[in-house]
Amino acid sequence: MWDESSGGARQLITSGYLKASHRELDEERTSEGNPYHPHTRTVPVEPGKIEEYVLRLYPFAATFKAGHRLVVEVSNNEPLADAHNALLPPDAFHLPVGRPVTHKIYRDAAHPSRLVLPFTTVTKA
Repeated sequence: MWDESSGGARQLITSGYLKASHRELDEERTSEGNPYHPHTRTVPVEPGKIEEYVLRLYPFAATFKAGHRLVVEVSNNEPLADAHNALLPPDAFHLPVGRPVTHKIYRDAAHPSRLVLPFTTVTKA
């Protein structure tokens, strides 16, 4: 997730990762905006089958300036270590599969997507 200025400059805010075969949720430990994946077994991904994937974003705090926008970027590839992600926790990365994959994201009335974030506003005194 990025904070993007009106001029196009971007600053990484946070990220989240999930291996598709580890999408299983522990419903008792999951809460709104904080999914819990036990990673105790793999659930094969069936090609062509529509599945829901719930990702946890690493906690963050940011102030967004007027004219900036929040940009969500979805990728099926692990980024290399660089200035944007060098400070992420060590469990932030997963071993890549090592073969090409294709994902189709459905965004329609039958398949809504959403982003749950705890926003607060700051008022000037």
